[in-house]
Formats: sequence, C-alpha cells, structure tokens
Amino acid sequence: MATAKLEPRRGSPRALLGGAALALLATLAGGCSSTVGTSNFNPAEQDYRLRHPILISEEPEVLDMRVGMNGPALSREIEMAIRDYVGEYRADGTGSITIQAPTGSANEVAAAQTGRAVHYALVRAGVPRNRIQVAPYEVGDHAEMAALRLSYLRVKAVVPNCGIWPDGGTADYRNAEYHNFGCSSQHNLAAMVSNPADFVRPRPMTPADGNRRADVISKYRRGEDPKSNIMLIDSALGG
Repeated sequence: MATAKLEPRRGSPRALLGGAALALLATLAGGCSSTVGTSNFNPAEQDYRLRHPILISEEPEVLDMRVGMNGPALSREIEMAIRDYVGEYRADGTGSITIQAPTGSANEVAAAQTGRAVHYALVRAGVPRNRIQVAPYEVGDHAEMAALRLSYLRVKAVVPNCGIWPDGGTADYRNAEYHNFGCSSQHNLAAMVSNPADFVRPRPMTPADGNRRADVISKYRRGEDPKSNIMLIDSALGG
C-alpha cells in the first residue's frame, strides 16, 4: 500500500508577521503593567482641594488702634470704627471682646488710658460689660509705639499658607501638578463666601412664594404671559 508523506505546513509570510506583532504587543503590555504596578504615583494627590483644603475654624478678628503719647480721648472717627466693629461682632462673633493693651512700650501709660476710654465706647455701642475683657500683651521694646488692640473670635473659612515649594517647582517626568498649584484660588474662594457653614453643608431650600405661584397659574389659564411686569419691561428695553 502506498503511504502519503505529510510535510509540515508552511505559514504564509503575512501570518508570520501578524504573530510577531502580537508577541511584541504582549511584551509591551507586560512591561507597561509592571511599570504601573511599581510606581508610587497617586492620582488623588494631584487634587488641589486635598492639598489645600478649606478649613472651618475660629479665628481672631482684630482691630488695631494707634495710640500716641497723650490723653485717652477718642476721635469721632475712632468711635464710628468701634461701632462698626461691634456690629460685626454681634453678627458673627463668639465669646467676648478683648481689649489688649501693650506693656513695655513707649506709649504704655497712654495706651492704658485709651483702653479705658475704649471700654466705655464698647459699652455705649451696646456690648454688655460682662462680655468685655482686658488682657495686656508684652512688647518688650521701650522705644516702640505699640497699638491698642481689640479682638474677638469668629468662625472663618481658612486655607493653610501658600508658597510652599517642597520640590522647588522643577519639571516632573510624571507631568504632575506642583505643590502650590491651586492654593491661591482656594484662598480667594474661602474669602469670598460670606457664610463659612456653606462649605459644611448646603442651605435648605427656601419655601415657595404662594402668591407668585398663584399669579403665574392664573395667567397661564387665561393664556397670558406668566412673566412678571418687571421682566416684561426689561425684555421690552432689550435687557
């Protein structure tokens, strides 16, 4: 009986090239995966809101008043400034108002006298006497003209100090953000928000205006434009 001789099948050049390309891609993919696995790069560290978080804390609100070497009289402008300061204290302040008089300065005696006058001015502005405290602060330079200081604590939105460059701002092969990136915008946002509690949770929705709702529905039923008169006038003027 005749037997057929089986010869090994030779692949086409195109198939050989395709297999080689697949092997090369597998090698590259393996290399990439091993590089990512051993990298210490954390994408979460590139979020400027995590590097420079907005914090809610009690910070002093300070009013400095320059004091000369003479009597304790307060000018009308200083009285008005103290009244404005007390208004802010009533709105946002916590605790007491503290009068800080310098000691060890050239104007120590005059500052103490002015401090008593400021105490009376605070009472006239409506601050209860039991909410006023007096505390000296040491200057240590008998040639310095130190300020008389008022302070109280208020809740503020603050951001840790900017200008920190741990890596010197040099180029990074990871194309990562430099450490100080976003710090100024966080500072500005914290300063612009009037109520720091808005960073903690949103305010509840205000109740709907029942009269306005009824007016809009009645106009809709009559086939009229439900806009208010102010909006219609603004549209007519091209606003």
